[in-house]
Amino acid sequence: MFELILLFIAIAVIAPLVLKYTTKPNYQKVAEMTVLPPQLGIRDDLSLQKTVRKMERALPHEFKEKIKRRYLAEHSKATEAYFEATFYELQRFFIMCSLLNNVPMFSKKVDEIWHEMLMYTKEYEKFSSDLCGEHIHHAPNDAVEPDPHGRAWFDLLYAKLFTFTDFTHIAWGTFFQHPLHQGLLQELHTLSVEELGKRYFRENADQDTVHSLLTKIKGDIKRISKAHDPYKGLKVSPHSIDSAPILAGAMLYYSYHHSEQYEMYMGKLSPASSYYSGNTTACGSGCGNHRDDGGGHDSSGSDSSCGSSCGGGCGSS
Repeated sequence: MFELILLFIAIAVIAPLVLKYTTKPNYQKVAEMTVLPPQLGIRDDLSLQKTVRKMERALPHEFKEKIKRRYLAEHSKATEAYFEATFYELQRFFIMCSLLNNVPMFSKKVDEIWHEMLMYTKEYEKFSSDLCGEHIHHAPNDAVEPDPHGRAWFDLLYAKLFTFTDFTHIAWGTFFQHPLHQGLLQELHTLSVEELGKRYFRENADQDTVHSLLTKIKGDIKRISKAHDPYKGLKVSPHSIDSAPILAGAMLYYSYHHSEQYEMYMGKLSPASSYYSGNTTACGSGCGNHRDDGGGHDSSGSDSSCGSSCGGGCGSS
């Protein structure tokens, strides 16, 4: 009898622990199933290959392994697959940093790895200098405010630069939840590629990529400014990787034509999106090169936020 009592006690104590450590959260399962495209999944037509090679030189395998060991030691529930998928998204973020004056950090998951990276002061300083030409600051701000316009700009650029994976929405939340700011749309429509490049992109960014990216966006806006609704009657999933190009185009179209009713129109296109919430908060950080040349929308202003800087902060997802 005594042995049975001990057995029941052991089962009662051990079973919850076994369940805790053998039942993986969904995001861990998605990470394990996700195929990470080579060269960070960059769009082939944007001349980003040179920037990816620059990233690879700036972030050698030995440095990555240090970050990985530290992160896994600090996050006991994280798997190697989860680290790899999240680190992949951090590298994409840094690619954006190397191109743009301002890039908010909208993911707590990605930011956690960035925090561990910062612990290696000398290696991080060299990485920043090799990739961006200067320090990529990480300056968390406790008073974080929602930044829907900054998030919309981030979503558009991310979609233009990278192919989506099954892990993308795990890292960044749901995309295309917010319309682009009308002032930014007007600038994208009327300013030249050269003017836009000077306003929103780094002086030492790969100019072939910048030119190709802005030319594509301006071409998209020119087409949607005259088109009848090409998305009427369509239904897509917000988290399907095949839906991303459609949703990115719809974000541009409905931002341009139906900004005030954006949520309604996007909800019709992607009904499931109403059950999810894309993150819109970000902490500020900078490379010391942020500027607003008169007509732009400075990220520190209350009216609009088209980015932050070469780094991001403590956003949540």
